[in-house]
Amino acid sequence: MVHTLKNRITVSLIWLVAALFTSTQLYLKTLDANGTESWWKLFAIQLLIWSIWGALSPLIFWLGKKFRIDKQTYYKGLAIHLILAVCIVLLYLALYSLVWNYAGIGFMNKNSFLLYFKVFFLNLFHWHFFIYMAIIGAAHAFAYQKELKVRENAAIALEKELVLSELNTLKAQLSPHFLFNTINNVVSTIEQGKNKVAAGMLVRLGDFLRISLEESKHRLIPLKKEFDYLQKYLEIEQFRNKTLDVRVHLDASLEDIQVPSFMLQPIVENAIKHGISKVEAAKNLEIGAERNGVNLKIWVYNDGPALKKTNGISKGIGLANTRKRLMKLYGKKAMLELFSVNSGVLVELRIPIMKTNEI
Repeated sequence: MVHTLKNRITVSLIWLVAALFTSTQLYLKTLDANGTESWWKLFAIQLLIWSIWGALSPLIFWLGKKFRIDKQTYYKGLAIHLILAVCIVLLYLALYSLVWNYAGIGFMNKNSFLLYFKVFFLNLFHWHFFIYMAIIGAAHAFAYQKELKVRENAAIALEKELVLSELNTLKAQLSPHFLFNTINNVVSTIEQGKNKVAAGMLVRLGDFLRISLEESKHRLIPLKKEFDYLQKYLEIEQFRNKTLDVRVHLDASLEDIQVPSFMLQPIVENAIKHGISKVEAAKNLEIGAERNGVNLKIWVYNDGPALKKTNGISKGIGLANTRKRLMKLYGKKAMLELFSVNSGVLVELRIPIMKTNEI
């Protein structure tokens, strides 16, 4: 069946155009033969005749859906439609003959009907046979287009589910990784006899984990909220390392830009663990963000040893998973790079500034 209003309008326009062409052709023939037939009368007759195909089209669409011509049923479907084509064209020509009986001579009897039917059968059967097959072809085209759209939507939904599943897996890997590192630091602090420091770290760890659980359902969050969460993590680190000097640069115009949740924590954790903690004099940690054309650039700088060639960005669970998350969310539009700068290491992160529904 022709299901949508758009398809119904399209089919109706096809038969209207057919009526315009054939009525004009017949009118020109009557002029050539010095006839006086009115174009409007011819158009009304042709519109009525082509409307018969319009009325039959829903039936033919239904037949096309019921008897498909595809790889599995090619010969069977083709044979069925060849038979149906003959039957429906004969029915059409019968109706065609009735119309011309009344339009041509104003009445109908058996002999005139048979005469018209014979003339139309001998001259028009092959033409209308192909019209039937064309309608069947259109029915199959509409059906294939609809099925293709359904498959595309299903594929997109499946791909989205897979991406979300992988993102959740990566985020799930980050949580225990951070938790184990922090617990190890607490244990180390206790062994050093700094019980108050360890207690303060555990309290702040509890606050940070509570926030993590509350926000774990959000894939994207405003940049300001991401910086606020990062501050909670830094409070844990500063409780253990009193000399840690953190500087944050965040312009108010960037605060509402959507970024992946908990994206910066593993980067900062990596900067402290592999940078600042390795050099006794190292204490500076700088974090900032700025607009760079259509991208948002976020950087994390830390004092410490220069970046070694073996320390690629895939080293370590934190940075490796962050990079994978960015790839899943933004593809090649995102970038994460590490550079040796002065007496430390700079991590630069670039992501496209996009609306939430574009990701």
